[in-house]
Amino acid sequence: MMMLSNCLRRCAFVVTLLAAAPALAAEPPAGASADAQQLARTRAHEGLKLYGADRWQEAFDAFQEADRLYHAPTLVLYMARCQRKLGNLETARALYEQVLDEALPEDPPPAFLEARRDAETELAGVRAALKPPPAAPAAPPAAQAGGGGSLLPAGLAFGLGAVGLGVGAATGIASLSKVSDIESQCDGRRCPAELQGDADTATTLGHVSTVGFIVGAASAAAGVVLLVVRSSGDGAPDAAGAAPQARRGVVWSAGVGLGGIALQGAF
Repeated sequence: MMMLSNCLRRCAFVVTLLAAAPALAAEPPAGASADAQQLARTRAHEGLKLYGADRWQEAFDAFQEADRLYHAPTLVLYMARCQRKLGNLETARALYEQVLDEALPEDPPPAFLEARRDAETELAGVRAALKPPPAAPAAPPAAQAGGGGSLLPAGLAFGLGAVGLGVGAATGIASLSKVSDIESQCDGRRCPAELQGDADTATTLGHVSTVGFIVGAASAAAGVVLLVVRSSGDGAPDAAGAAPQARRGVVWSAGVGLGGIALQGAF
């Protein structure tokens, strides 16, 4: 199928050449001889064969030589097509414009009229390809700056978590140490009465340690949540300077009271 398509395409080029050959120019150039006309036709025929074989540069050279011998808009059209195939769009545009700007005789051959129509259509595509691509829209200020809200709330939450875990660890160690001291002075499960104060202190330290660990863990979790919420960013002020609308997020609060800890979240 591909070979048949290529064959038909090249045959079409030859038919075009034979149709346009009797009228390569409306008026022969001054001093042009019959030999020059015949040589121009021969070189144009060679150019069409090279064009059909996708040998763009060689085809252009053949069409250019034929045009120097005997000028015709059809030859300039194919010169423009060769330059377009070669990727030389500026040169192709100039050649297409030359075809459109050329004055035709009163009764031009049909091949010349068809060349002008083809040049007009193909020139539009070349001009479109030469247009620079539109510039990408500038990113909003929030996006350029990286977006997101302040890191301060998350930092405070992590700081409180570190303090809570530190207090929990320190008081826990102190409580265990106090219990060990008490056990070393007891006879089995019977302990002297004077150790009651130490036992109360160990119990208090244990409670403080538990609360410290709870506060530390809750604060660390709140810090993680605040970092996730920050990734959505805050709205930037509009052109009139109005304050941005608040984004939906999570607001955490934690507190410690007698015998427990409170953790609340508002969505």
